[in-house]
Amino acid sequence: MLEALARPRARRGTVTNSGPGPGTSVPYLETTHDDYAVRYTTGLRVEAADAGVVVLYGRCPRCGCAFTYTHTDRVFRAPRRTPRPAHVPVLCACEAGHPGRPADETGCGAYWNVLVERG
Repeated sequence: MLEALARPRARRGTVTNSGPGPGTSVPYLETTHDDYAVRYTTGLRVEAADAGVVVLYGRCPRCGCAFTYTHTDRVFRAPRRTPRPAHVPVLCACEAGHPGRPADETGCGAYWNVLVERG
């Protein structure tokens, strides 16, 4: 079983998932925030596609759009005998139009890290 955990370095307080609604015209901006990981893992679905490959299905905490993110842990290495937690860098990869986004990019520019534990 895979599980994504948010381990933010954020201040104490209440975290809500009250970002802008999907499709909202959020301008492209490469940015991160302490609560992005926490908000992203709310409702996140995690699947193991193959050894070393994790597929995350969730919503961007900045623009609110749903997207699928595939993370490959290893390239050209033998699989580990015992799996260990992986810090996965995630970038918004939605297809919504975001003003100012470079032509060769996807998403709104938001990025964050989540911890994926294999159990």
